[in-house]
Amino acid sequence: MTSTESVGLLRVLIVYERPSAHRVVCHARCISPHQGVFLGDSVLPVDSSPGAVIPPARVVRMHRPPYGEFTELPPVWSALVELEGPDLSWVQPNANLRVVPPTTGTEQERAG
Repeated sequence: MTSTESVGLLRVLIVYERPSAHRVVCHARCISPHQGVFLGDSVLPVDSSPGAVIPPARVVRMHRPPYGEFTELPPVWSALVELEGPDLSWVQPNANLRVVPPTTGTEQERAG
């Protein structure tokens, strides 16, 4: 799997806060039927082309009471998700985000 292939979908349900121009805290659901979302994954708007100049956001925190913090958001689960990136103006309620793995090769860890 290459770093540009989609590995999942994340739907933004609520945007709670934008503590800075580079950080968004939202409530999101993994809407992929078979693939979870992992810490460190990058997200882009689902309608962006692979060569788009939109800088991706990175998943930096996932939290769900009573479970606390975790590293994978399984399919159909929802949680507080914190995203970080250079321009997050495209992260809006009801937005569908395409999730791609980080370029630093955790693909083998996920497959194994």
